[in-house]
Amino acid sequence: METIDSSNAPNPNQVSYRQTAIRYGAIWGGVSVLTTLIGFLTNTDPANPETSGAIKGIYMLIGFGIAVWAVVMAIKQHRDRELGGYISLGRAVMVGMMVGLIAGAIGAVFMILYTTVINPGFSESMQAAMEAQWEAQGMSEEQIEMAASMSGWATNPVFLFISQLIGGAFTGLLVGLIGGAIMKKDRPFA
Repeated sequence: METIDSSNAPNPNQVSYRQTAIRYGAIWGGVSVLTTLIGFLTNTDPANPETSGAIKGIYMLIGFGIAVWAVVMAIKQHRDRELGGYISLGRAVMVGMMVGLIAGAIGAVFMILYTTVINPGFSESMQAAMEAQWEAQGMSEEQIEMAASMSGWATNPVFLFISQLIGGAFTGLLVGLIGGAIMKKDRPFA
């Protein structure tokens, strides 16, 4: 019977997960940027109200799939190659959150570029789509004007920047929590 020698495993307090988080966060962020550009160039942007529900679902699955893949691979790499096969749940959650924060930062910077240079009419088209949706719901002109004035902040590039950062970190945290619960491997006490 093979025994596990935990003395060869490095001390987690002396091993940084920064490089792993940056690598997988950059992959996640890069794929997100790529799918946004593909959506813009093919006129299938999920934010566009004319895009069908099936296409929006495909983009959502791609986005969620790459998020899960990036966080799980970062946890696996950190556990198996950097920590000698052991990782705690807390450490896995931190790795996941950092991967998400890096991806969110890349997405946030790209969102500013996207809404100001690549698609400068993004905010106006989103506002028009919301107003059309409210009109279809039977809201009066006065109600639509009031709702539009209250929701103008939601299409603001600064708000989109902040929501990308928070959304990435939160997604990474949740995926890291679930992935960490499955992948954790505590050190045996010697």
